[in-house]
Amino acid sequence: MPKPALTREDVLDAAARLVERHGPGALSMRGLAAELDTAVTSIYWHVGNRESLLDALAEATVDRLATVRATGRTPRQRIVSVARALRRDLLEHPQLIAVVHERGLTERMFVPAQRALIREVHAAGLRGARAAAAVRAVQFQVVGYVLVERNRERAPVRARGGAARWDASAADHDPPLARALAHPVDSERLFVTSVRALVDGLLTR
Repeated sequence: MPKPALTREDVLDAAARLVERHGPGALSMRGLAAELDTAVTSIYWHVGNRESLLDALAEATVDRLATVRATGRTPRQRIVSVARALRRDLLEHPQLIAVVHERGLTERMFVPAQRALIREVHAAGLRGARAAAAVRAVQFQVVGYVLVERNRERAPVRARGGAARWDASAADHDPPLARALAHPVDSERLFVTSVRALVDGLLTR
């Protein structure tokens, strides 16, 4: 049975897989051709040169992240759901997000989430500068939190004595605090707690 004809979408999907596995720097036309079991000339025919490929990959990534659906019964719940969805997308596709950033499409990538947030802050009664501040505060909270999470993942493994330092500094005043701080961070739970607190503050000022 003959092999199906290669399409531009096939090339971009394969490029996305390679970037997710090895990072943008490892993407080459020859490696992509090998991944697709085709000739390098075929890759050039579908997407042009490597720079054009990266531009197309960034565009495709932005398109894939374009659907943001808020869930929940109240504006507060729905805003938090948008924040959680945005965080999840940023964490699940770090290498592709890096391509988007390098190609200058970062602001465009956030437009769908911004539109969803605008709808919900309007539903909560916010308008004008106050609504804009709320949208930006939530977006910055998500991005900042993701950056902290990424830095923690790249940081060296902490020494076994790390928990003891918490005990030494806090045990005399608040032993339960020290014990809690000695446990690993539940990133998802902490994120939801912080976003809920932020949203409550933004909507009740």
